[in-house]
Amino acid sequence: MITNSKLGEQLISLNRQKFTGILTITAQNDLKKWEMFFHQGEYLWTEGGYHANRSWHRNFNRYCPGVDQETIVLRHQPEMRSLNYCLLNILLQRQAIERKQAQALIENRSQEILFDLWQKEYHDNLKFNLENVSAHYLLKSGLSLSLVSANFEQKLLKSKTEWTNWGSKGLASCSPHHAPLLHRERDLQQLLPDMIFTNMSRLLNGKQTLRDLAVRMDKNVLEVTCGIIPYFFKGYLRLLEIADLPTSPSQEKKTLMKTKDV
Repeated sequence: MITNSKLGEQLISLNRQKFTGILTITAQNDLKKWEMFFHQGEYLWTEGGYHANRSWHRNFNRYCPGVDQETIVLRHQPEMRSLNYCLLNILLQRQAIERKQAQALIENRSQEILFDLWQKEYHDNLKFNLENVSAHYLLKSGLSLSLVSANFEQKLLKSKTEWTNWGSKGLASCSPHHAPLLHRERDLQQLLPDMIFTNMSRLLNGKQTLRDLAVRMDKNVLEVTCGIIPYFFKGYLRLLEIADLPTSPSQEKKTLMKTKDV
């Protein structure tokens, strides 16, 4: 049950109290931080967490294919809380993407974030800090109140179910942010048809996370992980913790340069 966890209790309480502001979540045993933005109890966006840059690029390329985000230069605004969310707004204003694309990106990223938080709570103690802000503050921060999709409790239930299914497969200690890398390749090659081994060698190279692979293979991450985890238990696969993608130079440039276009 969602209400059996402190995380679930906190998020449901904010939804039902129609909280407008920022919920900052930190973990006791590492430096990770999530800043979750809400308006009238409905979820808007999250900054921080695991692989923030990788998650953004993966979801942007999936839901906004063919759009070159590098062509947008944002005017420097000290109050801006999320550069990427501001970029979504600009692309919408310029009709470079459709509303449903932005909403799908936000929805999928929210599910990733919530899954990560359920998993983090399973392994660690979470701390919560609330900051009440106005709707005007959220708008000045670059967030949109019109892209909100209601039924936040349904989002919670969906993500909780995904986490429960993940744990039921014996994957509680396996993060979707782990990157699979083949091990003992010569031994494995003798056991598999050439085509299957070639595909595995190409994909399981320690550079793509399980979430990355799921998008690339057009499958859900649980299906992908269950398909390869037997090789891990047999010693033919390693699951690596890899770094987030770096902030691109053009992305850093966006926070420094001014333009009349925006």
